[in-house]
Amino acid sequence: MTKRISSAWPYMGAAAGTMLACGMILAAGETIFSVTFDSQSNRSLFRNKSRSAFAQHDPAHRAAEDTQAQLWFEQTRHAEQIRSYDGLKLHAWRFDANTAAPLPHTHAICMHGYTGGPEEMAPWAYHYANLGMRVLVPAQRAHELSEGRFVGMGWLEREDLLRWVNSIVARDPDARILLHGNSMGAATILDVCADPRLARNVVCAVVDSGFSSEYDQMLDSVSAMLHLPKWMAKPMVDCASLVNRLSLGFGFRQANAIEQLHRTTLPILFIQGDQDDIVSPHMLGRLYTACASPVKARLQVHGAGHILGLTTDRNLYWSTVDAFLRRCLHMAD
Repeated sequence: MTKRISSAWPYMGAAAGTMLACGMILAAGETIFSVTFDSQSNRSLFRNKSRSAFAQHDPAHRAAEDTQAQLWFEQTRHAEQIRSYDGLKLHAWRFDANTAAPLPHTHAICMHGYTGGPEEMAPWAYHYANLGMRVLVPAQRAHELSEGRFVGMGWLEREDLLRWVNSIVARDPDARILLHGNSMGAATILDVCADPRLARNVVCAVVDSGFSSEYDQMLDSVSAMLHLPKWMAKPMVDCASLVNRLSLGFGFRQANAIEQLHRTTLPILFIQGDQDDIVSPHMLGRLYTACASPVKARLQVHGAGHILGLTTDRNLYWSTVDAFLRRCLHMAD
């Protein structure tokens, strides 16, 4: 009997080790979820933003030449509010065209990034308003004045964007709408670009620093943050995806921009910096290649970090965007 017990020890040890490893992976998955998606968690990136890589994208870090845009944003905005599909009050700032000759029925919706807020979109909103567009800058759920506890990295937010689009169309049935998104705002647009519910009034999109899928982005982020090879980070991300599915109703692989792009006909301009340390620069090529739209373009800004294409090469950025808009909106030079 003693001999049998002794011979079983290696198997019992292996089983205990496996259980311990599974427990650690489960704990890591739950931590990833609370840190990334739960804005009210004490350990979330929302509450610890000053110590995170996202801090550099705050409005305080914008280049000095954006001061005029920030002042315009603060002084001319009007509040808008709608209800989300799940009952949240969603807030946005609305701006009139900043020109004596507005473009008829032309609107822009500017979507901010993860842990940010509408004010970070001031340079983009200001530019589009100066072109003659009416501009709407929503606060994504759980950001700024919008209600909500959890974020969906674009997948939940796509439902909110559909409602913002519909709110414009309800007031202006002849509206022509440009969608512009940065980072998670770009993901929000990409996740809805092939949705049959998206109003035909949306005529084009500009996506800056978007990612190919939520799973790909989480795997890259966890691997980088924990300094682990991706094969070691993968079980943790898989577990976090399961926690996300149980908590928010979807897994990371479901939020797949590549699959949406395979079916879209929406004209899209893709932009990214080649020194992006948050969203891998190779995603620019993946997104562009996957896009089935007959009208598409891309711009990689040399030397630019995450969402920093505009401040790195302002002339190149806006000349590319404006050329794309002239093509899609039939704007005069």
